[in-house]
Amino acid sequence: MRKRTLLASVGSGVALSLSGCMGMLGSGSDGGSNTYLDAKEWEGVDDPSNLPFPTHGQALPSATLPAPLRDGTEVSIPDDFETDLLVTFIYTTCMTMCPRLTALMAQTQDYAREEGYSDQVSFVETTFDPARDDADAFREWADDHRVEMDDGNWYFLRPENKDRAKEVVQENYGVYFIKTEPEDMDAYMFDHTGVILLANQDGYVERAYKLQAQRNPESPRVSRQQITDDLATLREREG
Repeated sequence: MRKRTLLASVGSGVALSLSGCMGMLGSGSDGGSNTYLDAKEWEGVDDPSNLPFPTHGQALPSATLPAPLRDGTEVSIPDDFETDLLVTFIYTTCMTMCPRLTALMAQTQDYAREEGYSDQVSFVETTFDPARDDADAFREWADDHRVEMDDGNWYFLRPENKDRAKEVVQENYGVYFIKTEPEDMDAYMFDHTGVILLANQDGYVERAYKLQAQRNPESPRVSRQQITDDLATLREREG
């Protein structure tokens, strides 16, 4: 297990599918001895290792980014953590996929607190819109979406610029995003993949949860129950 180098402070490719396209649940490559959870099948995917983002048994990609709500301290994923990790990618002016991603993360944060292991799981949201997402934007986002910053286990990360955001989010993690300028809006938006990654204490992915688009109601949904059940099993097997 890696040695944690950052103490939690209290306070503040392939475009497989965008926010408007089909999503999947679970993960499915053979992770061997790196994982504690059994692999799950991906709907319509023969070889999950070909997916653009990491899945079961693959190492969580490394990245070092500033954390604006922690005085700009640079945080390295996964090396600065010896906890389980839930990782996702958002922008704070999003009105569709990102609130759902954050809601699932915040509900899981509530669950971890209720179960008494808040100090054994960390939550990381990385923006791909650093031009607009600063410390104030993150604080407002946390307040609006019931994120408990006082738990000390939630991290907002902000790449230094748009090129760094593309390098980390899209090229490193395989989470696709593309800037759009809707005709009926003054501000630009993004189409993007909605993914939450659950990684174990050793930095290997146990689950990749792919969210569906809201306008595809017949597709299966990622639920809080799925994530908390997986987290509970992971915590039990890690001991």
